[in-house]
Amino acid sequence: MMDPKSRADGDLQLAIYPFIEYEESTYFAWPCLKENPKKQFQDIKEFPSRDDDILLCTAPKTGTHWVHEIICMLVDHTTEYNSRAATLKIHLDFMTDFQLLEAENRRRILHSHLPWSFLPSKHIDKKAKVVYVNRNPKDRHVSQYNWLKEMNGVPPNWTWKQYYEDVVINDTLLTGWFNYTKEMTNAARNNKNVHGVLFEDLKLRPIETIKQLAEFLEVPFDDQFIAEVADKNVFQKLKDHKQDATVALSREYKSVLFRKGEIGDWKNWFSVSQNEQFDVMYRKEMEGVEVDFTYEIQ
Repeated sequence: MMDPKSRADGDLQLAIYPFIEYEESTYFAWPCLKENPKKQFQDIKEFPSRDDDILLCTAPKTGTHWVHEIICMLVDHTTEYNSRAATLKIHLDFMTDFQLLEAENRRRILHSHLPWSFLPSKHIDKKAKVVYVNRNPKDRHVSQYNWLKEMNGVPPNWTWKQYYEDVVINDTLLTGWFNYTKEMTNAARNNKNVHGVLFEDLKLRPIETIKQLAEFLEVPFDDQFIAEVADKNVFQKLKDHKQDATVALSREYKSVLFRKGEIGDWKNWFSVSQNEQFDVMYRKEMEGVEVDFTYEIQ
């Protein structure tokens, strides 16, 4: 294991915490956002999207790298792992030199954790493909907490109780999960070029979910290929093979990207009072927004 102190200076700057504040929201402390968030968001908005670009939009810890690998396999018609660059290389929120993407001659796969209102205008105007991924918020928060507490800059003794109060209840990170979900759900409902994928569907119905994704992306496939892609993307296999560029963000320079990938782990973390408080918050925030999240396997 590499000693964090022996890293290059560039890696030492990759501390996404403490979060930065900008216009009543908080964001991961990417260098570009620490320097000039207004410019970064404007650059993303003005990004020159191509007609055949695929924009992968995810709330953090909802299956980003899982769906990224599946899309790569479908688009490149391969079952080899890591046929494309790691997600940080295509992550618009993090990029400082968007020209690097111009060198890609294949159909580009891009990524963002930002909500609909932040996305490239040209991509939306052209009605280019958007794949939107989400997960039940309770499991997502547990996964995000366990990932964040291993990240460079995050206090090692940051407790679940503190995270719950700072991030779950004070829902401002990346404009807030509720805001993100409402914006993206509305976009998926009103735009045929936006395809929604739920973590739980991919877990429980992988063949059907991957086939629907392939149809949306308009890529060639047959049942055998879909079955092979699904088999290669079983959680444990993906955990063993997926390239993880986020090691550069971790305190001990090790991969902590994949943990359990389970449905219902939130019950081991949320106290009864926390769960009741969150349910009240959910009903208030999501009134009129229908998303069929799965919280446990019966």
